[in-house]
Order: sequence, then C-alpha cells, then structure tokens
Amino acid sequence: MKKVGLIGFGRIGSSLYEKINSTEDVRVSLVYEMVEELTKDLDSKIIAESPDDFFNQDLDLVIEAADFRAVSTIALKVLEGIDMLILSAAGLADEKVEQALYQKTEQNKTKFYIPHGALLGMDGFQDARTAFDEITITTVKPPKNLDYRFKYKWTQNELTERTVLHDGNTREVCKMFPRNVNAHAVLAISSLGFDRTKSVIIADPESKLASHHIVAKGGDSITEIIQSSPIKGVTGEFTLLSVYGTILRILQDRKGLNII
Repeated sequence: MKKVGLIGFGRIGSSLYEKINSTEDVRVSLVYEMVEELTKDLDSKIIAESPDDFFNQDLDLVIEAADFRAVSTIALKVLEGIDMLILSAAGLADEKVEQALYQKTEQNKTKFYIPHGALLGMDGFQDARTAFDEITITTVKPPKNLDYRFKYKWTQNELTERTVLHDGNTREVCKMFPRNVNAHAVLAISSLGFDRTKSVIIADPESKLASHHIVAKGGDSITEIIQSSPIKGVTGEFTLLSVYGTILRILQDRKGLNII
C-alpha cells in the first residue's frame, strides 16, 4: 500500500483525496490544512497538527495543494526526507526558492515533481527547449475566476470588457497572479525559463471557459497548442484529472505501456 501525505484541503486537495482513496493500493494517510473547518469531516487520526508530523510516518509522496507560499516554507522542510509533488509551480518564480529546492533535494537525495496540469506537450517542450527562440502563453479567464489579492490595480467588478491584465515575462506574472498562472510557470520551467517565456493574461467577461494558447517559434518551425476547459474557482476541470494522472504515474508500478 502506497501512503500519501496531502498539504492543503481546498478544492484541489479534497478532490485529490477522494480520487486517491478510490485507487487500489494507494491511500492518503496524513492531511495538513491550516483552516480547520475544511477538514472537520475527516478522521482526526489522519490530520496533521504541523508539517513536522509528516516525518513521523513512512510516506511515499507528499502532495502540495495549498498555494505558492507553501513552496517557500513547508516544501523545503518536507524535502529533507520525502519526495514531493508541487502543484504551486508559480512559487518557483522566486529565484531563491527555486535554488533552495534544488539544493535541498541534492543534499537529501529526494525528488520534487512539477505536474504539467492543464497543459499538454510539456515533455516535448522540455526535450526541444534549445530549439525555441521565443515562447508565448496567453491565458483567458472570466474575471470572477482570477485572484486579484496580489495585484490591487483591478477588481472583478471593474472588468466589464475584455482586458489585458499582463503582457510581459512569466516571472512578473507569477508575482501578480500566483494562484492563476501555475500553467505559465510549468511552461517556463519546461522551456526557456521565467525571464524569457512571455505571459499574457486576459480577463474576458464573455468567456465561460479557461483557455491557454501557446505559440513557440524556433528557426522556421512553429508549435501551437490550444487548451480550453470548464473552470470553477481558480482551477480548470482538466487540471484535476491531469494531476491525478501524474500522481498515479509517480506511485504505481504499472505493467505494459506507460507514457510518462
């Protein structure tokens, strides 16, 4: 039986909890959530009082499903002895945090994984990163599905028409909308990096979906990917399915053909 620890029990964390516990030979054995109300229906035996509790159990993987702040605090502690799947890839836009994660895993012989989430083809971008000269990712979401807490220039009610909220590099946008642009961070990590990858964020009141449009150019070649899916809160439905698939690929020794 593979044992999983879960950090964060909001929409993503609770969804993963249900999916993992319905999977043969995999169980969530420990959950850490700062908001106690979110875990009130769980068995008290699996609720951690602090991240330090993760070291008291023999865990195969810890999943971060909180937000970017957990990457700079909790993740560094967990990676001292346990492999980790980090969903809040935007947290790596902080260069000091990114380097600290790499150093921590090297020192302790642990691994951290970044899921491709809503995006398709990230393995191809990683393999061919030296072939690209420029990459742009454009995300369009309804105003109500964007989190403006980290950028006070806008509010949801002010955005009554299609508005470009950001047109610049990915490192900048990760600081402005850290809960909305994990897909941008994943693309940057997979390809040209946070400073050379271009990010565009558009709020569109007419849109009912979350969409990502990637255009990558190199020499005479152009690669283009478009992904759209329903969205609730700040997370698209496709992301939940994709992350669950990533978890299974990490944990399960599946026979036959495996596409990683």
